[in-house]
Amino acid sequence: MININGFKEFKKKIVIKNTDPFKKEVTPFRDWKIIVIIFFGGIVASVCFSLYMSIEINRDNFFTAKTEVGEIAELNTQGLAKVLSLFSQRENLFKEAQTEKKDIVDPSR
Repeated sequence: MININGFKEFKKKIVIKNTDPFKKEVTPFRDWKIIVIIFFGGIVASVCFSLYMSIEINRDNFFTAKTEVGEIAELNTQGLAKVLSLFSQRENLFKEAQTEKKDIVDPSR
């Protein structure tokens, strides 16, 4: 019967042979291996986060405000009056801009 240790087999796949144990020489294989592992780890994390967000949004757990039963929403009449007056001022300015004659500046003179 063959006894296979999974950790040793995994370590053989990950560790590159003939590397400097004191890290004194340039080892581009190690550097690229680290970059590739981080890149694919980021991709996996991004996919997992996207799946989580899409599932939660489909369940309507995001972007909802919980209200208590019997809570009555009050209308802010002062704020409404202020906004309506602002709109009427803008409407008057727009009408004035349409009717008044505009002086066109000729840049060639």
